[in-house]
Amino acid sequence: MLILLMIFLILASILLLALKRNKESFYLLGMCISLAVHLTGILIFIAKKGGISSNLQDFIFLSRNIKTSIQYLLITLDSLGFIIAVGRYSFPMFFLLLAMNYSMIPWIRRKHWLQYVILVFPVVSLILYYPEVFRTVTLNKPHIQEMLVDFSRYWISFYVLAAFVLLIIEFASITMKFCRKQFVQIMVFMMSISIVYLLYSGQDPAQVYQFYSDDYLWRKGIYYMNSALSVQAYTVIVLGNVICGILGFASFLKFTQRSFADNHEEFVMKNKFDNVSYVASVFVHSIKNQLLANRVIHKRIQVMFDNGIAGEEPLKGYINTLSEQNELMLSRLDELYKSIKSNSIILVPVLIEEILHCAVERFHNKFPEKQVNVEMETKATVLADKTHLCEAVYNLLVNAQEAVNESDRGAEGKISLITHNERLYTVIEVKDNGTGINAGKLRKIYEPFYTSKNSNYNWGMGLYYVRAIVKGHFGIMRFESKENTGSSFYILLPKFKV
Repeated sequence: MLILLMIFLILASILLLALKRNKESFYLLGMCISLAVHLTGILIFIAKKGGISSNLQDFIFLSRNIKTSIQYLLITLDSLGFIIAVGRYSFPMFFLLLAMNYSMIPWIRRKHWLQYVILVFPVVSLILYYPEVFRTVTLNKPHIQEMLVDFSRYWISFYVLAAFVLLIIEFASITMKFCRKQFVQIMVFMMSISIVYLLYSGQDPAQVYQFYSDDYLWRKGIYYMNSALSVQAYTVIVLGNVICGILGFASFLKFTQRSFADNHEEFVMKNKFDNVSYVASVFVHSIKNQLLANRVIHKRIQVMFDNGIAGEEPLKGYINTLSEQNELMLSRLDELYKSIKSNSIILVPVLIEEILHCAVERFHNKFPEKQVNVEMETKATVLADKTHLCEAVYNLLVNAQEAVNESDRGAEGKISLITHNERLYTVIEVKDNGTGINAGKLRKIYEPFYTSKNSNYNWGMGLYYVRAIVKGHFGIMRFESKENTGSSFYILLPKFKV
């Protein structure tokens, strides 16, 4: 069983390396590697110690051949003991640092020096348990040995308990459903491997250093060293390891799957956009020249009409139609060109309510009789380019209104514009009870030039443009949708401290 757990941790570490290399991934990687190191040391020590029942051998090593191979590895007891020490004292440190990284408790986020304080106990323990130092400090001093064992046990328990408490508090404080769903995946993984760690954390490095000593004060209390355990006790141990391993692995797969899906989606869309951008740019340039020529012709016809040269009423209708079509096509081409061309975004502190007010005002210019229910749950300041972010929110409002119109809900149609204060982000939510999005179309909605609407009037750049603007604000775009029920689009902007 321990062999399987080690394989899982190694695989998890490799997957973490493929994820975004941020502080969160670094701490997760530290947890996986330190637990793998700890279990590796314990495996070797158990194999070399021997004297355990065949049932326990099968539980730990899967087969006697594996146990024999490990038993005859060339490694000194000093090296083995320090390997166990490194894993044992690193894991709770990474666990607590990660829990603090997730925590939104103001006091913790303000006290950056706490991160350095957390390093003190693990570093001190590693120094004291370094083989030469340990022997010098504890030689013929059994009471010092007991103090060191108690000291390490107490601070390990405190670190793990504090991390559990911070995670539970953070989970309870999350109000948005999709944020809670994402957080619970990594939380289950962290807690599962922490339980596995606790099952084996009682192994003190001093037991390895004093392998041949009579002064073996703490040989009891380690269940996997006890050959007299009952079948029921083995069953409980096996179930505990299996359950924690399965929960951790399943949760970690979901976490990594989401990260890989986001990266793959970004790669696919970039390739699609790169392939069409050049052609589209050439097309925009050529068709725009033609439309400008049409505008000149229109002006000449208008002059002729004003001078009385052509007095027939149908001519006026043709002129108006030509003008409307030209302006519509020019507007669409400008929108397409704007989406293709890289625009600069200048971020300055802006009140979130200014962004919402601007977007709603633009929305009412297009739909003067429609209402938007604005709910300001937070009045935060964000770093934003007001013009671009307003345009992005406006696009989402227009999409929401069109979805409501298509649903034929009439007076029951509802659009809401909501702000949330959620963990590291200030969130803008655009919610509607319109048609929703078919499951088969969910993966395509951000693709450039994809649209399920009338392509004569909508060129499918709206959501791509919105997503590009959000990324330009170092933000994240998320959505939830259910067909015939409605959709919610979320713009997550990093919090800005004034």
